[in-house]
Amino acid sequence: MKFHGITLLLAVAAISSISSRTALADDKCQLSLSSSNASFGLFKQDDIVNAKKGWNQMPSREINVNVNCPESRPVALFIQGRAGEKGRFYFGESGGLAVRVSQMVVDGKSYPFAKTVDRARLTPNGESMESLLLHNNDGIVAVENEATVSGKNLSFTMKLTPVLNDRQFSFSTDITALESDLMWEVLTQQ
Repeated sequence: MKFHGITLLLAVAAISSISSRTALADDKCQLSLSSSNASFGLFKQDDIVNAKKGWNQMPSREINVNVNCPESRPVALFIQGRAGEKGRFYFGESGGLAVRVSQMVVDGKSYPFAKTVDRARLTPNGESMESLLLHNNDGIVAVENEATVSGKNLSFTMKLTPVLNDRQFSFSTDITALESDLMWEVLTQQ
């Protein structure tokens, strides 16, 4: 098993940065993100994209995620962060952050995603889909014929969507920084 982590800090009203722990050895996979900033800026009620039962979906940000390995191998990515009991990521103290992945490409070919809980064999768990909503500790793999795909270069799009409750807009003169810390863990098989 090989491990790489990347920490993604999302902040409102502040610039955030992405830092990675990369391997020094040539034989390890490298994880990279298309943007070193994941700032949403200031939110206003006018920015609400969709509202339902006191919850307000705000504009999303997309980040491209790439994993490059020196040789072809099965790869799984697991996401962790501060979350509630149902595994939904927090955004600030009372908001949420939806994390959706789509457009999986391995070695130039598109594949659907499947979730996995298997950190040893990286076995797909459940149906494969073109897009998945992720919760804390979810793992993802590219699949073909219900098996994990091997490859040297893997990429996908991660869509981050803040969801704020009505109370977060009640103090219009306050500026509050909302954050969510996420970490990607890359596991491979030899």
